[in-house]
Amino acid sequence: MSEYTASVDIGTTNIKINLFNSDYHVVDMVKYPHLNINNDDTIFEMDFEEIWENVLDGIKHLIIVNEVEQLEIILTTAMHSVQLINEDGTLSGGVLTWADTRGAEIIKKQSDEALTIQYNRTGTPIHSMNPYFKLLSVYEKGKRVGSLKDLLFYRLTGEWVIDISNASSSGLLNLESLTWDAITLADIGLETSELSRIEAVDYNAKAMDTLFNAEVSVTIGTSDGISSNYVFSDLDDVAVLSIGTSHAVRVINKQPQLNYQYQNFAYNIKEGQYLIGLPSNNGADVLSWTNKVFNSSFEELNLVAAKRPHTESIFVPYLNGERAPIWNEAATGNLFDITRVSSRESVLYSIILGMIFNIKHNVSVLEELTDFKAIGLVGGVTELDAFPQLISDILGYKLYIPVMKNAETLGSIAVVKDIELPREYRIVEPRFGQSYDALFKKYLEKV
Repeated sequence: MSEYTASVDIGTTNIKINLFNSDYHVVDMVKYPHLNINNDDTIFEMDFEEIWENVLDGIKHLIIVNEVEQLEIILTTAMHSVQLINEDGTLSGGVLTWADTRGAEIIKKQSDEALTIQYNRTGTPIHSMNPYFKLLSVYEKGKRVGSLKDLLFYRLTGEWVIDISNASSSGLLNLESLTWDAITLADIGLETSELSRIEAVDYNAKAMDTLFNAEVSVTIGTSDGISSNYVFSDLDDVAVLSIGTSHAVRVINKQPQLNYQYQNFAYNIKEGQYLIGLPSNNGADVLSWTNKVFNSSFEELNLVAAKRPHTESIFVPYLNGERAPIWNEAATGNLFDITRVSSRESVLYSIILGMIFNIKHNVSVLEELTDFKAIGLVGGVTELDAFPQLISDILGYKLYIPVMKNAETLGSIAVVKDIELPREYRIVEPRFGQSYDALFKKYLEKV
């Protein structure tokens, strides 16, 4: 009987499911966008029932079309989600994502000393993305607290379980004991019985018989940030840069290194492995905003990135407020030093540079925390052929770009199976002919 693996990746914009054969080659894939998004200046919620319906539909489709008889599902979900659940098991509201800013008002009321202690105890940055602060704002006594991960696992298997990596990024886990933190739960008014059991990323359970016409098991899996890093687990001394709607730069470290000034995160993966990094609110969404405002297109922006016109203008890309490197939810985007000789092309290029300079700022901070010699790059921006070279030139690092589409789904398999899988990379070497040091220095003065 042929064995297949369905690697399910649920982010904040879409669901991707890659079906792998027993040799871990992709044989089929499906993708679903999240359509039922509820958001305004404060709220950013997803619809769990829509997600559940699409996950079920996608897996059933892959089983039928590929005549799958035996399947292992591996779950990967976005970090920091919160789903409140009523005592009767019904859902209370939508899935709060990291971008939901409820809880920001709580942070302003706490002392710097209290915030420092909370950060050092849990390894989760002091920001409204942190579910701890969201729960201080929205939790109601008696409700169960779940996330995308444990609710999906429950629907698939009947067990309330969360993986250690998603528990670690919840802001509720004690980073030393790797158990639910008693002080944090007491602050919220939560009991451990209202949270899921914590298991390792390779925890596996049988799927409920009524769901699929195949023999199916479910592995709890990990978070999207960790799966991205494991795409490059065959390489040494590599940091990983993910550029989606937002961006983040991360490394896997043996120790949970923390720095309150930088507010880097430190999340447990498994014994002796921690994800260390910096998350930003602003990534390729800057390009999408540019297309909307300037009536441009990704094709035009790619041509501008290839041409690299002269510019003296500076764009600060904090369109969504900002996490790292400045941790200011009220921050805004700004365009400086426009003159009468500025052209449409030069302004577009300034915006592109601003997006990449923000990334360089975070890479520079990560350099102070840990050593790395190259960067693995994932995200839709890799499909714009001029961008990887420009990113490499500005950051000054060799880039490794996976040839495989949705490579993060392979990374999810690598982390739970603890195996090296076949990979192929496109390599981009930095070209040092054009210096960006002066513009970057000017950028830092505006931040």
